[in-house]
Amino acid sequence: MNKVLAPVLLGSLTALLYGCGGGGGAPAPVEVVATPTTVAATPTTTAAVTAIPFTFAAVPSFGTTATTTVTFKDTSTTPAFSIVSGTNTASGTTTFGSCDFHVTASTFPAGSPLAVGQTVVVNPCSISIDTQGQASGSAEQRSIALVLSNAASTGTTVTVGVNPGGQLTLNGNTIGTVTLTPVTGA
Repeated sequence: MNKVLAPVLLGSLTALLYGCGGGGGAPAPVEVVATPTTVAATPTTTAAVTAIPFTFAAVPSFGTTATTTVTFKDTSTTPAFSIVSGTNTASGTTTFGSCDFHVTASTFPAGSPLAVGQTVVVNPCSISIDTQGQASGSAEQRSIALVLSNAASTGTTVTVGVNPGGQLTLNGNTIGTVTLTPVTGA
């Protein structure tokens, strides 16, 4: 090989390798959510689950002993709700800090926590999300549950996403962030 051409060719190949990332660095580790995630019920989180029914065996805070379904009806800062248990229904608006269900219409009997004019305060009031093992950048069908005090709904499947920065989405709505943990090999 020509004595002049060899150093030029070697320099060009070295520059090409460094420019293409061929510098020998290790690939970025895969990161996942290590545990399930619980988020407070807020206008932001309930907007992400509007029109999704959450079914409970019973909700002691509501005074129900039969299957009870709770549905948030809109995306406002005080979302409307519907509660159905047996042949009775209640509806009204929700405020947050805890979940305060303000009953404005009801077929529950007088004296019931869900009778017209009542406000049922439930604390804690949160959404439990199956994020464990979910990788950054993925959107998957996962189970969520509404937790009202000591009662948890059965799992409901929604689209849960986690981006590389840990941003958490429910049905495409950003609701917060989660901590990502690098996956280590065994």
